[in-house]
Formats: sequence, C-alpha cells, structure tokens
Amino acid sequence: MRMLPLCLTMICFASAPILLAADDAAKPLTDNSNGLIKEFQGKLKFSCSTFWPTWGPELAFDQNPYKSWFTARRDAAAFGTKPWVAVEFPQDVTVRRVTILANREPPWQIGYTILVGRLELLNAKGEVLYQRDDEVGGERLDMEVRPRKPIEGVRTIRFTSHKDEGDQNPYDDVAIGEMMVE
Repeated sequence: MRMLPLCLTMICFASAPILLAADDAAKPLTDNSNGLIKEFQGKLKFSCSTFWPTWGPELAFDQNPYKSWFTARRDAAAFGTKPWVAVEFPQDVTVRRVTILANREPPWQIGYTILVGRLELLNAKGEVLYQRDDEVGGERLDMEVRPRKPIEGVRTIRFTSHKDEGDQNPYDDVAIGEMMVE
C-alpha cells in the first residue's frame, strides 16, 4: 500500500538531488495557461485505460502537478499494454498547445515515468485530427506539443504510453502529473 507523502520531497536528476518544499506546488512549471481546462472545469469528462484506487484520471487535469493519475498494476508499456488517459470537452474546442508534465507526486517521482507517448486530438466522432508520437524530454521529462497551426473541432485529447518505466517500481505502474491544454 502506498504511504502518504512527506512535506519535503527529493527529486534526483543526473546532477544533484533537489529538495522541493510542499509550497513549491504553487510555483508555475510551464507558461502553458491551461486555459481550456480552466474554462470548462466541472464540465469535463475524464477516462483512462485503468487507474490505481484514489489516483483516477481527473488527477491529471486538476491543475496540481504534485497529484498524479497512476495506472493499475501492470498497465504499463513495459508489460505490453498501452495505458492511456483522456479528457473530453463538452463542445468542440480549438487547441493551440498541450503540455504533459511527468509524474511529480511525492514520494513516487522516480521509476514511474512515461518515456515515449502518442498525443491524439480527436473530433466528436472519434476521428484523429492530429497526432504526434514523441519522446518525452527535458529536465523533468515533460512533453510540449505545439501544432504548426491551431487544431479546430477538438472534442477529446488522449495520451497513450508507448515506452515507460512501469517495470522500474514496486507497483508496476506509471503516472502523469498533469495535462495542460490551451
């Protein structure tokens, strides 16, 4: 069973460990305004392949990157599955940018990361309007997607893991800290 997080968390990078205080959650990690998630808050539908009890898909859209969506045990690309998380808007929207923040939830930051994934923007019929397969990169293993032109008529945004660290932790799962959409 998972334990409750401590007030201080250690994140290890290639260089030296960094301590994050609990109040660091309020500091912006990206300049993505998350405008579409904020605009439709309370009207969004969340879905996913699976989730660990009390770590459901809504946590990937709660505007708190220190609370994460975690898959159920063995729902990880490392075990041959394709875990996914999605948000559905109540009407068509125009998407300019999606930022996917890697899991930051204390104390499970290491070994739960999605390394390669597919972002899909779907219309109301479920047809793919835009997709991008990419390595998740950067210091915190985040993924930034900015289509060349805004994508209109988007109803659902789905992210699927194709390569992850699900076999690198004792729970055999993976997580996403936040999906931000503007």
